[in-house]
Amino acid sequence: MSARSLPRAALARNTASTSLEALGFVGLCALCRSSSGVHAPDPVVATDPRGAPPIIYSEARASRLKPQGCVVCDSETCPAADVVELPGGDAAWLTPNFYPITFPFEQGPFEDGRPGARGVHLVQWSSLRHDGGLPGADAATAAALLAQLARAEEWLLHNAGPDYPASGDGHRGHVGVIKNCGRRVGGSVEHDHQQILLSSVPFAEPPLTPGLKRALLDDHSRRRTVDYLEGGALTLVPSFMRRPLHAFIVPAGGEVGWLHHLDDAVRDAVALATARLTRAVSAAMTAAGQDPAWNLVVHNGPGCGPLLELRPFTQPFGGYEHIGLYLCEERPETSAARLREALAAG
Repeated sequence: MSARSLPRAALARNTASTSLEALGFVGLCALCRSSSGVHAPDPVVATDPRGAPPIIYSEARASRLKPQGCVVCDSETCPAADVVELPGGDAAWLTPNFYPITFPFEQGPFEDGRPGARGVHLVQWSSLRHDGGLPGADAATAAALLAQLARAEEWLLHNAGPDYPASGDGHRGHVGVIKNCGRRVGGSVEHDHQQILLSSVPFAEPPLTPGLKRALLDDHSRRRTVDYLEGGALTLVPSFMRRPLHAFIVPAGGEVGWLHHLDDAVRDAVALATARLTRAVSAAMTAAGQDPAWNLVVHNGPGCGPLLELRPFTQPFGGYEHIGLYLCEERPETSAARLREALAAG
């Protein structure tokens, strides 16, 4: 375990605002421009005619995979825009991403008519301690972390300006929440963190998720159940597992669409389930001789759960998978057993 941490005084010196509400959307956009503008992506989105996901280009992001030391403990991140207290005297805070995928460009429409990739890309740093964070967190800490993300999700969707498209439920723009672990899957900073991004351009997957929660619940079995927090969250391995240890967290209740629409008790259970699953998958990969590498994706939006999906890098992408035929080197029941074993080991 590392004893490194960010001193409270250093966080205070590098804080632009202790809350998004006080900063305001215009202020947040200005903070993003001033602190990460040097690494802004290209303002144009490319579209594959085969219906594949939109593509944003950013040559600046290539350098982010070569950090020296810890940018968090060394207080080299962008200024904080929102700070919350965690149990035990710890803290979590949001900053602009130093290498943003979307950016609050000030220019208007482009001459060739292609859409600009407008947006705000934030990082949630989940502990002052280098060895702290969400995986394995206690219930109160996990709940506070997910509550901050849910509040940010709501605030971004309700405060984005009229230059962001209406996206249902009185929202503007599209918000994506992810977590990366490991350089092989884009985790360029070891200090624990989550990311939340507002985009004027829709993501490819949300239209595919309505009805998925019901399908997962109808399809789940005891042998593929990993974890169950009564009345709150079910963690399972799907029958359509693409990679060993692939898993979903399914909140209790109906399909409310967004993290910020979940009842507090359900959201807190989802937070604890996330802390437990992320620790377990890293432990299971380590036990198998693999470096932990996984992505956690929040599926949100109208008609969605929301759902949390953990996609581990436990197997390379094969040739036939590029034309749409997947091969998985483990059965779902075997993966679920490995995750249960890792959970039981604590």
